[in-house]
Amino acid sequence: MMRKLLLLPIVLLLTLILGCSSLVDISESQYSYQQGNYEKAYLKLLDKKEAILKKQGPIILNLDAGLLLRLDNEYTLSNTLLSSSERAIKEAYTSSISANIASYIVNDNTVAYKGEDFEDIYINVFKALNYLQLGEEDSALVELNRSIEKQSLLKQKYEKQIEKIIKGATSKGVSNIRTATYSSSFSSSALASYLTMVVARGLEEDNLFTYALDQVNRSFATQQSLYPFAPPSSLQEEAKPIPSGKARLNIVAFNGLAPQKVEEIELLYIYSGYYAKIAYPVMIARPSPVKYVSVSIDGGKEIPLEKIESISNIAMETFKATEELTKFKAVMRATFKAIGVEIYDNVIYEDNEASVGEMILSALLKLTNFVSEQADVRSSHFLPSLAWVGGINLTAGEYKATIFFKDQGGKVLFTQTIPNFSVKNKGTNLIEATSPL
Repeated sequence: MMRKLLLLPIVLLLTLILGCSSLVDISESQYSYQQGNYEKAYLKLLDKKEAILKKQGPIILNLDAGLLLRLDNEYTLSNTLLSSSERAIKEAYTSSISANIASYIVNDNTVAYKGEDFEDIYINVFKALNYLQLGEEDSALVELNRSIEKQSLLKQKYEKQIEKIIKGATSKGVSNIRTATYSSSFSSSALASYLTMVVARGLEEDNLFTYALDQVNRSFATQQSLYPFAPPSSLQEEAKPIPSGKARLNIVAFNGLAPQKVEEIELLYIYSGYYAKIAYPVMIARPSPVKYVSVSIDGGKEIPLEKIESISNIAMETFKATEELTKFKAVMRATFKAIGVEIYDNVIYEDNEASVGEMILSALLKLTNFVSEQADVRSSHFLPSLAWVGGINLTAGEYKATIFFKDQGGKVLFTQTIPNFSVKNKGTNLIEATSPL
């Protein structure tokens, strides 16, 4: 009877493994994105909606769809979907750790995707940009404030996650839990502060304008590893009064794609003759050929834009704060699985009468443990890598802008034209462009 009962968890484990892969082929959507055809990229993404919801979850689907829609000028629907992702991330974070027990038994793909910190932070930034396109400056400022608040709470959020896991493990009789911690050096986004500065000027909130401009400079001064380039020289012009009869136009541009997760595998020695597989995600950057960005207004002289933020740097830095925790969970899983194998082996070999079938089953269990360990490499697909900014004083009126994205040799790789936009004497004047390269 004991031996028959031991078959049950093996069957259940095998059943779980069959559905643990999170891979979904969205190559058609990604190809359309690379061609700058954002409408088609969105439609191709919807073709995979059911598979994405099943294997990756609503956070990724809505975030990806929201980012593509905003590039297709569908700002209201984009914000609806981005807000859905934001709510889901918050709900996932506040959920009970007991609901995630499967991630300690099989792998992290067995639980709903919770979203990464950098995704949560930049959701609000892109919602703010959507609101600015809709002319809703107050709503844009609310979103920027939310992003900045999330940035300030990152360390506290991570410490709470560690505390919950140790408390949960202790309540189940697992004591002496130890895990390494990583204190992220990221605390403030220069891009979020820059956009706050622009909106504050449009709303004529002088104190907030000054504070936000100071925060941009502080981000560069205190986080040099994340900002390995000089602050935009145009910041000096932002600090000056706008000449009489002129209005300030700001430009923000994005290019490239944020880092992606890949699986890292290690072997952990458990006991004589048995090594357990540990699989956990690491982030790798996706290089972009774009090295320079410039803008021409009404066909005039090109004005260079300058880097203000590497979203890639911040994504990789904030991910480090949870990487140790993810690896720790992998070690715990490997240990628990090894204990299960050892119990089974002790039972079948207790009288030195293990049958061939039982020995095969023991080997199968070891193989199952190895195969079931898979890293959670889920993440959104269309967040950009770099942000560029610039500014120019113009008289009020209608203009046309052309933004050029160039390689190291100055060759134009991608061009975006923004026709018939208005520059007003009062309010926020901001245009934006995105290169998929």
